[in-house]
Amino acid sequence: MNITYYFQNLEASDAIKDHCAKKIEKLSDHFHTLTSADVRCKVEKIHQVVEIAIHADNHQFIASEQHEDMYAAIDLVEDKLEKQVRRHKEKVLDKRHRPKV
Repeated sequence: MNITYYFQNLEASDAIKDHCAKKIEKLSDHFHTLTSADVRCKVEKIHQVVEIAIHADNHQFIASEQHEDMYAAIDLVEDKLEKQVRRHKEKVLDKRHRPKV
C-alpha cells in the first residue's frame, strides 16, 4: 500500500504520519486490496484540515474534516471513511443477496 502525504502551511511531522498510517491500516481490514491513500493536512487560520482519499477495490472513498486539533481531525476523518466503507459494503452485499424474480 502506498500512502502519500501532502502538508500545507505546516511542517511535516513523523507523529502525524504515524497516526494517519495507523488509521488507514485499521480501514484496510475492510478491503481485499488497498491500492493507495492520499493524506492532505493543512492549516487554515485556526482550523486544522485533514482530507484522506483511499483507493481500494476499484472504488475511491474521500472524507474531509476540520478541527482545532490535527489528531482529532484525523480521528473524525477515519470515522467518516469507516461509515462510507460500511455503507458501500452493505449495498454490495444487499445486491448480491436479493432474490431473483
